[in-house]
Amino acid sequence: MQTPAFQAGRIWFKYRGFSPVPVLLFVLLMPVVWAPSFPARLTLLGLILAAEGVRIWAVGYAGSVTRTRQDAVNSLVCAGPFRYVRNPLYIANIVMYVSWAVLFGLGVYAALAAVFFAIQYSLIVRYEEGILAGTFGDAYREYQRLVPRWVPRLNATRQTSAHRFQLRAALRSERSTLIAMVLTAVACWLKIRGVAG
Repeated sequence: MQTPAFQAGRIWFKYRGFSPVPVLLFVLLMPVVWAPSFPARLTLLGLILAAEGVRIWAVGYAGSVTRTRQDAVNSLVCAGPFRYVRNPLYIANIVMYVSWAVLFGLGVYAALAAVFFAIQYSLIVRYEEGILAGTFGDAYREYQRLVPRWVPRLNATRQTSAHRFQLRAALRSERSTLIAMVLTAVACWLKIRGVAG
């Protein structure tokens, strides 16, 4: 039976690529609450780059299937970051979006962005888990049992799958994310400069 959460997750899954747009517009239009210090800015940029590094690591194993809007999944990826946590891409996205909001000087509004994405990704994950359980059955249920959904384990608790890391494919798949990061950085710099000036 498909629950309302499953149905909502299906909708969010289909349109997940567009969900950062209203958040970014919100971040651009809201007044700056505080200006992060230079060390805070460096720390936030480090978090953003680390989050993108996790995304590249994950996409390097999972491939362009991470960009698909279809229900079909060809293989269960249990390699790379997927050995430590089941949703490394979504965790990286939350860290990235919240860090951008703080970097833009929005303070408390960053908490609203965190809540927004936590709700969105929780619904998407319910949907995806239903699809994966239906596709891979006991193999996926065993993966669920061994690998946590949100809080990474320090030690991998799952044997790796046969997937191999492919940097070139990851960078090709992440091209739009990298371009969005550069545009966001420029917008952030202009906004902070406008407030400071």
